[in-house]
Amino acid sequence: MNYTTYLFDFDYTLADSSRGIVTCFRIVLTRHGYTEVTDDDIKRTIGKTLEDSFSILTGITDATQLAGFKEEYRKEADTHMTVNTVLFLETKSVLVALKDSGARIGIISTKYRYRIKELLDQHFPANFMNIIVGGEDVKTAKPSPEGLLFALKQLHATKAETLYIGDSTVDAETAQAAGVAFAGVTHGVTTAKELGKYPHWKIMSTLNELLEDKEEKPSAYEIEKPVCPENTPPVPSREKKMISVWQTLLLLFLFWLAIEELDVIDSYLFPTLFMLALWGILQKRRILPDKARSFINPWYHPFKVRLRAFHIKLIRGKQTPPINNETNICLNCGTTYTGNYCNRCGQSRNTPRYRLSNALRNIAGGFFNIDSGFGRTLLELLYRPGYMIRDFIGGKRVEYFRPFQTLFILAALYIMTVQLVDPDALNRKEQSEQTEQEEIIAAQEELKKKMGNTVSKEKKEALAITIKSLDKSLDKIKQKNDSASATPTCPNGNDEDKLFDKFEKDTSEVGNKLERFLQESPFLLKVWNLLKSWGHGNKAFRIIATLPLFAIATQLAFRRRKYKLNYNTTEHIFIQAYIACQILLLSIVVLPFNGHAQVYDLYELPLWLIFVLFCWDYKQLYHCSWWKSFWRTILMLIYSLILLIASAAIVVALTVAIVYLLKFTL
Repeated sequence: MNYTTYLFDFDYTLADSSRGIVTCFRIVLTRHGYTEVTDDDIKRTIGKTLEDSFSILTGITDATQLAGFKEEYRKEADTHMTVNTVLFLETKSVLVALKDSGARIGIISTKYRYRIKELLDQHFPANFMNIIVGGEDVKTAKPSPEGLLFALKQLHATKAETLYIGDSTVDAETAQAAGVAFAGVTHGVTTAKELGKYPHWKIMSTLNELLEDKEEKPSAYEIEKPVCPENTPPVPSREKKMISVWQTLLLLFLFWLAIEELDVIDSYLFPTLFMLALWGILQKRRILPDKARSFINPWYHPFKVRLRAFHIKLIRGKQTPPINNETNICLNCGTTYTGNYCNRCGQSRNTPRYRLSNALRNIAGGFFNIDSGFGRTLLELLYRPGYMIRDFIGGKRVEYFRPFQTLFILAALYIMTVQLVDPDALNRKEQSEQTEQEEIIAAQEELKKKMGNTVSKEKKEALAITIKSLDKSLDKIKQKNDSASATPTCPNGNDEDKLFDKFEKDTSEVGNKLERFLQESPFLLKVWNLLKSWGHGNKAFRIIATLPLFAIATQLAFRRRKYKLNYNTTEHIFIQAYIACQILLLSIVVLPFNGHAQVYDLYELPLWLIFVLFCWDYKQLYHCSWWKSFWRTILMLIYSLILLIASAAIVVALTVAIVYLLKFTL
């Protein structure tokens, strides 16, 4: 490659942030009554300063008003910008190739530097860019060459070895004013013809053309015609790197798991993971020969492009339908209106006649008393859970069903599925407790017989201790069935046993007094029995009880600045509610395949699968890599365990205090 320093514009050059920009502009403009500005008008201002953009769109020239618009835009951008910004398909591979070739790369943009870093940190390691110059780093924005010249000075680069890449005429004017070569890319709304009017090295339709070697470096002021790229760009020759020790250990560990899995069960999970990890490491470390990459690239590149397009679709989710400007008469109230919904009664303009498809949907909605958002919520929990949760917390709530309502409905559907698949599951625990009680009684009788036939004093003491432990186990089972059983004390026990027995005796006395008190008030007794029966075996209740624990643990695990999305504890609880809905939904799906239900467990899924789901959700929610999501999920579980132990200690202490307080009060 001829140039050694590549400096890029950001918007419409490396990333498509048009959706976020249009959203923020639209909110501010609508708030002040400028509703006739089109999306294309807004997109044409991308690359200019916010003051200039608002001045062009509104016609206002007063500096105070424009500063107010700018401040409102910044507040909206904190919510809508990063989540609605995606890198172009080739951006990551081109930047990595330039970096591997030894070139210095940087960004010169009117966008704030911290907002650029917020997106880049999701895709690149720290300090990947040699320099980022944002709007807050310069006194005069583009087309002033201040930012570009500042970057050259910081990088100790000459103008002759520097190429500036941008998408607009503002970028072309900036390069011309700085005296550096310019390459235009037609990602944005500026055409090749418009860019071609300025001095340039090349006009490109894709950043991949930067990787095409040139025998001679043209002058910075030589004008060329737009160049059409080839269908498949050549794979650049890149410096190979050695496999690290950690990657070697990971491959060996996956290979060992694959061998063990093939020997034990007929499954191909870990062999597949091993092959994927091997392929990823070979690609990342440039181990494959150039001929192998050239052979693989023609069929792998289209697959990679489609995969990236699907990833962008996952991030964006359902698009808001455009406003229909045709006049329509509401079928409900007869009002004439324009738009998608009647502004008098709110009925949609899309109110079709009943046919089989929408009739079945209507019947299902009436049966479950849910709206159309329930189905969309379940679907997106299956294939884009983190992005969907991010959208909901960020304010996009019309399309989705609320988390706690979804959780209660799924819990009811789970019980219905259990009744169909495994009707005896609800009584299985009581039957097992009864069987366990019979086995303990039989074991006690057997031990008493051995104790009567034993002469040795040591054996008798050992048998007595065993019988005592069985007595305690039997008493615990009886206390679950009826709360009025008392635990006998043993005079030969140690101090800890005596203290525990005394506490159990005090607890039993308090329980008996409370029961007599409740029996004197039939209404309170009915309420107490209702709460007991509702809490016993209620899956939704037990799941909700775990949400604050996981919410606080997640907030602690992702508390670093690069993961911080201004989620408070309440929002984290709603996030965990959606994650619980996802796991419960998958539990319902796998229940018919298992053939039996574990009603008294929190979920039907194995722990390793629940861990994978948490990793997947956090990766999408916080826009981090799989590796970071993996370790942060482990950290979240560690925090959950610590919080669980602390909560249990507090509950035990409060229980002891309440028991002795009630003992002396009642």
